Amino acid sequence: MLVSDPRQTVTDTRAPQRELEGSSAHLLRLCLDLQLDALLLTLGALAVDGASGEGPASGTPASGIPWRRWIGEDVDLACRLAAEALAGNAALPPTLGSDLGHAVPVTTIDDLVARYSSMLGLLADLSHRSDGPGRPPGLDEAMARCEARLSELRGHKLVHTPPTGIDLREQHQFLPGELLG
Repeated sequence: MLVSDPRQTVTDTRAPQRELEGSSAHLLRLCLDLQLDALLLTLGALAVDGASGEGPASGTPASGIPWRRWIGEDVDLACRLAAEALAGNAALPPTLGSDLGHAVPVTTIDDLVARYSSMLGLLADLSHRSDGPGRPPGLDEAMARCEARLSELRGHKLVHTPPTGIDLREQHQFLPGELLG
């Protein structure tokens, strides 16, 4: 039982600094989520505007709205928000990678290789199915870009295991409690 002298009690009206940092980090994380949504909405708008006009590659959408510039600015802002959220110990959205992936880049590269390989497989299936007038016009370019990205990723892939000696590429499923000793 704790006993305190009512004459000696001091009430601190300020919140501890740690809670403010956590609150700030949480708000940054919410802003990051909204920024990522805005980026995807802008990307969708560019795709639609480009399909109805001169195209996104020309840099001059049919509507005259600077979608491409906004996308670049949105990417920069999302990067800053993510860095500041991480500095405040906030967790990033799962689609932006894991703590392990940030600490050991080989895991992020492996994840990207898996995604681009899957995408290339899907595009190849689509290519085999649509030989003719219904073939999407950008299919060959998308496949070439996936192959180029895979080549780059494989060039950056780490050959050695991380310094801790853990082989992150091996997939081993442990039973519950197996590692408890």
